[in-house]
Amino acid sequence: MSRRSVLTAAASAVLLRPAFAAADKPVERILVERVDSKYNTILVYRRGSYVTMTFGYNRRLYTESVANTEDDLELPVTYTRYMTATLAYAQELDRILEIGFGGGRIAWYLHRHLPKVQVTSVELDDKVVELSYKYFNVAPEDKFDIKIKDGRVFLMGIEDQYNVILVDAYRGPFVPFHLMTKEFYILARSRLRAGGVLAQNVEPSTMLFDASIATLQEVFEQVEFYVAGKNVVTVAYDGARRTKADLHAHAQDRQGTYGFRYPLPELLSARRFLEGEPRHEALTDDFAPVEALRAIEQHNTKWVEP
Repeated sequence: MSRRSVLTAAASAVLLRPAFAAADKPVERILVERVDSKYNTILVYRRGSYVTMTFGYNRRLYTESVANTEDDLELPVTYTRYMTATLAYAQELDRILEIGFGGGRIAWYLHRHLPKVQVTSVELDDKVVELSYKYFNVAPEDKFDIKIKDGRVFLMGIEDQYNVILVDAYRGPFVPFHLMTKEFYILARSRLRAGGVLAQNVEPSTMLFDASIATLQEVFEQVEFYVAGKNVVTVAYDGARRTKADLHAHAQDRQGTYGFRYPLPELLSARRFLEGEPRHEALTDDFAPVEALRAIEQHNTKWVEP
């Protein structure tokens, strides 16, 4: 499947139930809190039973996380469901790492379904974590750990290995550059156990989409894709490509054991492949993300009230 085919599929994919269902009378969205942290302008909105964490960046608003306060296991944002498809790939499920906590929807969903599995999430912004505790029904529990640190720095400072690594860190419309380079993926790969898998959410219309694919393909033997609404979840692992029959059998076994809210066998229907050679050279640390660093240094001075 060509890159164009992936993007077309992403644009035409049938979405699951939207976060805000139609009602006889529209429910007003209310701003309940704004926090200016070192890294973000964070706005929390409420609409009925749903809360939304939004980041303001360069005069625009970007939805970071959505939660249903009356349904703890709902994942209202489509791509977050497909991030959990990695559970069908991992040989074992003992330790899961997430880079980019946000409102904690993915990490909390995994923790609730896998209470005996160590789930660790790494978040750069401590204010994001504070707001997730306050509004998103997340709480400290055994086997559920949040580290306040840059995700790459965290990986460099540990020797632990994980069955699944999920990368879901964004600043505005872009993944932080240092979480997309060849050096980062080599580091992440070294923190995977045998039979482990890495997944990353990348918005397909960005200029770095082709480059991120090429970089993953240079580090991992297999790179696959899940069309998830307007996003594409990339899944990378080593070894031979998993056959459809093998992957579905594994997904059905895991689904029967853990009873995931979003069934793994159904999620696998969005699996896609890209054929042919990469259309871009791999990204490396040689390029410095100067503009992103300046934005942080200026404490979001580009942010203008909507």
